[in-house]
Amino acid sequence: MNAIMSIRGLSHVYSPKTPFECSAINNIDLDIYPGETLGIIGHTGSGKSTLISHLNGLIKPSSGEILYDGENIFKSKEFTHSIRFKVGLVLQYPEYQLFEETVYKDIAYGPSNMGLSDDEIEQRVYESAEFAGIDKSLLLSSPFELSGGQKRRVAIAGIIAMRPKVLILDEPTAGLDPVGREDLLYHIKKYRDATGAAVIIVTHSMEDIARHADKLLVMNGGEIMLYGTPDEVFSHSEELLNAGLDLPQITHIIKALKARGISLPDSVYTVSQAVDAILSTGGVDHD
Repeated sequence: MNAIMSIRGLSHVYSPKTPFECSAINNIDLDIYPGETLGIIGHTGSGKSTLISHLNGLIKPSSGEILYDGENIFKSKEFTHSIRFKVGLVLQYPEYQLFEETVYKDIAYGPSNMGLSDDEIEQRVYESAEFAGIDKSLLLSSPFELSGGQKRRVAIAGIIAMRPKVLILDEPTAGLDPVGREDLLYHIKKYRDATGAAVIIVTHSMEDIARHADKLLVMNGGEIMLYGTPDEVFSHSEELLNAGLDLPQITHIIKALKARGISLPDSVYTVSQAVDAILSTGGVDHD
């Protein structure tokens, strides 16, 4: 399968040739594939937000290139503009960016800018509302009357309505309760499965990303520290902890059990894996 996006030698320096010069990311290489969910994790200042801001052309690289279907996204102003419909970026706390009179109009804003017919816009509004878990009864409501979680769903639906081939979400579950987090991620997965889009999720929640990502990218100091499947990445638990990152709570529990002499795998990062691992040992001896 060919990558939908490729990043080659990507570096970005803020305020170059000034006393405030700061290298945010350095020499990043990465391929993003259709239908995969990529989780990006790293402590504050590791370069996560700078990286994803390049992917739909919000920031131009200091060096390197970003390819969409093999073409440099900065090859022309027109192509860069078109990329913003194909690579949808949902910034952290997107609910603060809502501005229309109704939920319907907010979701319809992106498709309207694509020059679609009213019928096509209506179809996309209803479809994306369903993908984001928004009840149709809310479409004529003011977005400012909604709860924080509902507002976030509206903002995400507005991006999904453009049917991006790459959907990027920066901390989509921040501030939501566990039920709200799981439900939102479930609906994002529905969009991915229905469209074959690539999904990129930046998050601090190890539990969320452990359950939902196919691949994990760990950023540290503006560079890629680890990249691979969740099994591969979470097997480097000491490296993650030394980099100031946490582990899923269940991984801490498994490590504690191993310290008590129970033979368990190195990489256990979900509850279902923990249950299987413990049962395979014949259970925990309570003596």
